[in-house]
Amino acid sequence: MFSTINLLIVGVSLFSYFAFTAPQDCPRKYRVLKEKGGVLHNLGDIHQYCELDYGLKFKLRKEYEESDMEGK
Repeated sequence: MFSTINLLIVGVSLFSYFAFTAPQDCPRKYRVLKEKGGVLHNLGDIHQYCELDYGLKFKLRKEYEESDMEGK
């Protein structure tokens, strides 16, 4: 029916799609208060920079991904 090579190609392509299109985790500077080296005034401000995904982990919002890349 399907050869082993075809199954391998499909498996690798599916893994790469999910691995490389996953959103970035929220960096530490957007998760901690200013006193500890972050940018937050209070812990509720995390929702300005990050959003919760379905796995209940904070992921960086799209508008902040590009600005981080310019600074590096």
